[in-house]
Parts: sequence; C-alpha cells; structure tokens
Amino acid sequence: MPMPDPTAFLLVLARIAGLVGTSPILGHLLVPLRVRAAFAVILAAALAPAVTAPAAAPTTLWGLAGAVAIESALGALLGLVAQFIFAGVQLGGQIAGIEMGFGLDALIDPQTHAHITVVAQWQQLLALLVFLALDVHHVLLRALLASFQTAPPGALAVSAVGLHGAIVLSGELFAIGARIAAPVLIALLLTNGALGVLARTIPQLNVFVVGFPVNVGVGLVVMGASLPFTFRLLASRFAELEPTLGALVRGLAHG
Repeated sequence: MPMPDPTAFLLVLARIAGLVGTSPILGHLLVPLRVRAAFAVILAAALAPAVTAPAAAPTTLWGLAGAVAIESALGALLGLVAQFIFAGVQLGGQIAGIEMGFGLDALIDPQTHAHITVVAQWQQLLALLVFLALDVHHVLLRALLASFQTAPPGALAVSAVGLHGAIVLSGELFAIGARIAAPVLIALLLTNGALGVLARTIPQLNVFVVGFPVNVGVGLVVMGASLPFTFRLLASRFAELEPTLGALVRGLAHG
C-alpha cells in the first residue's frame, strides 16, 4: 500500500476528527478522548491512501492551518446535523416534562451538562436506541466517505448557499421538538381545561393537589400511546440523513 501524502493525511484526519468529535455516540463526553483520537487516526490511515490528494497543497503554515480548520469544520458540521435530531428530541421531551410537572426534578445530562427533565432523558435514550437499531452510525461513515469524493481534502470552498443550508437544517430541531411534544401538550391542555371546569363546578376540589398526579398520569399514558408515532418520526428523520448530508456537502463545495 503506498504511503499517503502527509498533507493529505493531515487534512483527512482533520475532517474525520471533526465528525468524531460531534457525532452521536462517538462524540459523547463519556467516551474517553483517547478512544476517539485512536478511532480517528485509524480511520484516517485507512482512508488517506484512497483519497485524492489536494491539487494545490498549502505551501505556508497559515495556509495549512486554514485548510485544517475548514476540514475540521466540515466534519463537525456533518456530525452536528445528526445531533440536531437528538437536540430536537431532547427539546420535545423537555417541554413535555415541564408541562407534566417534572420541571422541579431535573437531571444533569452528561453530554451537555444541562438540566433536563427525566422525560427528556428518556426520550434521548429512545432516540439513541433507534439510532443504533437502524445502523445510522454506518450512514454517517458512508456520508463521510462520500464527502471525500464530492469535496476532496483541501479543495473545499465554503459558500454562502451551503452555509444557508446548514442554518436551515439547524431549524429542523424545533420542528422535531414540537412534533415530539405535541401529543402530550394537547392532552394536558384538554386535561387542565377539564380540571378547570371541575374546579368551578365543585369549589371544594383542590385542583392544585389533584392536578399534579392527573397531569403525570395523562402525560405518561399519552407518551406510551404515541410511541409508534415517535418511532416513525425518528426513522424518517434518520432515513433522510444520508441524502441531507450529501446535499449539504455539495452546497458547501460548489455553492
């Protein structure tokens, strides 16, 4: 096997390291840094001989540093697009959990070190199981390989059209969060409306005492009933991930 060009190897490693640092599972803070670094180096060593060397390699240290930064940013962006789905799931679970009354019982997410409800944590674990069951980590690796064919290392020219596409993709997390939380929010709205009517009909009824367990129970029942919808939503979003990443790389490379 021919030895890869050192510059090409460094640029390939930069893109892979960006993906590994931000992608689900591998980018998790609980994964040791040495494991992530070793995985990136091994994958770069395997891919660098097959990747087209840059036509015009950087000749200065500043040029090389700029190329490494661009490659790292592209890899990180590929991983972040997948993380947007998990962020949307967490947002939906957070909204639903607060409405159910779990806002006071917040956990600390080891990934982001943020205070999240137990419902958001459960929704994230559910999304992670779907991610692994559908082999979406293989999708990320295929998208990474395709990115080297679409935009060889050192030949990437970031365009305004590509950046606009990345910003649009980031907005998808709010749509995912709203769709995840919608069944619980609608059910709790109807439940609280019914409790308000009961409070006016039976003044002796302490709605604040009765409402908490009722909201928790209704929220859990609705979440369980909406599991098939959640599975289909996550599966469709993960299925769209590979063509989305391909279009994003093409937009960044060609504008």
